[in-house]
Amino acid sequence: MKILMVLNSHFPPDSRVEKEAISLLEEGHEVHIICYLKHDQKNKEKFQSITIHRINCSDFFINKLSALALIYPYYFKKWKKEIEKIFIRHQFDAIHVHDLPLSKVGYYFKKKFGCKLICDQHEFYSDWIKRTAHMNTLTGKLVSKFSNWGKYEKKYLSLANLVITVAEPLRINYIKKYKLDADKIITVPNTPTRKIYNLNNINNEIIERYKNDFIIFYAGGIDILRGIDTAIIALKSIQKEIPNAKILLCGRIVHPYDPIKTAKKYGVESSVIFNGWINEEELPSYIAASNVCFFTPPANREEINNTIATKIYQFAIMQKPIIVSDAKLMKEFVVNNNLGISVKTGDNLGFANAVLNIAKNKNLFQKSSSNIGEEFFWERTVNELITSYSLLNSKQQ
Repeated sequence: MKILMVLNSHFPPDSRVEKEAISLLEEGHEVHIICYLKHDQKNKEKFQSITIHRINCSDFFINKLSALALIYPYYFKKWKKEIEKIFIRHQFDAIHVHDLPLSKVGYYFKKKFGCKLICDQHEFYSDWIKRTAHMNTLTGKLVSKFSNWGKYEKKYLSLANLVITVAEPLRINYIKKYKLDADKIITVPNTPTRKIYNLNNINNEIIERYKNDFIIFYAGGIDILRGIDTAIIALKSIQKEIPNAKILLCGRIVHPYDPIKTAKKYGVESSVIFNGWINEEELPSYIAASNVCFFTPPANREEINNTIATKIYQFAIMQKPIIVSDAKLMKEFVVNNNLGISVKTGDNLGFANAVLNIAKNKNLFQKSSSNIGEEFFWERTVNELITSYSLLNSKQQ
């Protein structure tokens, strides 16, 4: 099949999109991606045999008009215009939309050209967007009032040929909540690839850089929904027993959230290291250089209680103890497999005690981590995606 993946962000980097595209390429499909253009990128290029088409949009369009999509339709019109240019030229068999917002655009091309529509839900969008920082400003609350993402989600997922979710509870939720046909919705967990996440893929320079510190590590999006403040506020208590304890953050900060401001407020700014975004190939080295890894999001969303974040698998594969919040599925995975400790959402003292417990029992969780099986690697979990595309292809012919 000739597949067009639609991504309302920049590419690279996007680990899940890249893994899916490469896996489909390896099965003989032709994969294109249309995404936003950054100033240092080409309008069109090949990336690992994926054909990338980039569209030039202002920051205002990307960050503001996208949030207004259900109120002000210019966002959809712009995307339709840009996709149509390449659709006519390439005659795609399938349009694969990553995340919910552009599903309406995908359906437009399904109707017009008779292609298959795949809606790939990286998160439970209608639940997630209500909790974001920008939707909880005065303006954001007004926009949210007139943007019925739940209704939109139900409509366009129902019109898709295939819906992809990241966790089985989310799949079940979509089936029950939106009455989706169970046969057309699959689960593809966002697990790590074996070729990147292994104990041999280590840069010793990174290990040396942090060898004299006790590193408490987080990687990924840095925003209000990640629970990073819990670790920062706990740091002073931790340093009473571990003076060289530091928090290392790798990722992009989503404003208005500011972890450095929190660090200054609690007097630990010199012990919070912000490294910005790092290439995924380097991530195993940063995990290996750490003493404990954490992800402690507030457990107040359906999505967060019913998914296991990729970083949890990454930390476990690299045999590092993990601290999670009381988000249901992640807590069960970490605690039941003896991979680390769960603390209550926002429990700063509990977080500090968990770090100290891990520091005093250094080998407590490593043996369990070393038993992580094949079912937690992308090479196994991608199988349902490959099978589903084969079925779509057979129906196309």
